[in-house]
Amino acid sequence: MAELPEIVKIAGQMNDKLRGKTVKTIDLLQEKCANIPPSKFKQRTEGASVERVGNKGKWIVTSLGNDENILLSLGMGADVIYFEDEQNLPEKYQIKVLFADGTGYTARFWWFGKFVLATGAELQSEPNTKDIAIDPFDEKFTLEYFESLLKGKKTQIKAFLMNQKNVGGIGNMYMHDILFLARLHPMKKISDMRAGEIELLYKSITELLSLSRDKSAFAYENDFYGKKGGYSMEYFLVGYKEDKPCPVCGEKIVMLKTGSTTSFICPACQKL
Repeated sequence: MAELPEIVKIAGQMNDKLRGKTVKTIDLLQEKCANIPPSKFKQRTEGASVERVGNKGKWIVTSLGNDENILLSLGMGADVIYFEDEQNLPEKYQIKVLFADGTGYTARFWWFGKFVLATGAELQSEPNTKDIAIDPFDEKFTLEYFESLLKGKKTQIKAFLMNQKNVGGIGNMYMHDILFLARLHPMKKISDMRAGEIELLYKSITELLSLSRDKSAFAYENDFYGKKGGYSMEYFLVGYKEDKPCPVCGEKIVMLKTGSTTSFICPACQKL
């Protein structure tokens, strides 16, 4: 599943490639992905130019010149692939966006993808995105800001970080190593954390996600041009490495259930 480094990479590529292009037509082959009927989606987007593409958490936001915004969620995984002409389309897709110059992109969702249209005014109340917090790549995401987020909270740290209303963009894939680097058990309560632990956690979040971004994101995810990233399994420390030795102490890595998610931890380095 694509998380912040993957989403930022795709959104950046889309912004570089699509900005200034004019939408010719949008084909929705799977209507349940969208929030309005295909005919209305076409009517509200055809002839509009792409002003910019960015992200809000794990959502990719394409802003059009007519005040419409296309909100794209990759759900549990998706391929969003650019094409130079319609002769070279992927075999399967649910959405095709065609521009006036003959280029475009398709989106093939693996599970739970969404393609939502909202005006600028509707964005303020759009239920999918209105409450998403800023992400760790935002310049406002400082240590002071992070400390203020945690102040007075009593919930478990992993559950807090996974809530997109608190921190945008982080999912379970990177969370295992983030908590390992911070030497925190995923079920540790925020109220029991010391100032030094909070600072180390902040550093772990920003540095690990930045490393993935620098390596062109996760190796199992396609970018906008169908290329894989460079952040391979060799960069994972404890994530998805059950029964392997901890890279710090040699203790066996274990997998445990933490609420609705699974966690990989070193029981010696991450004591509750």
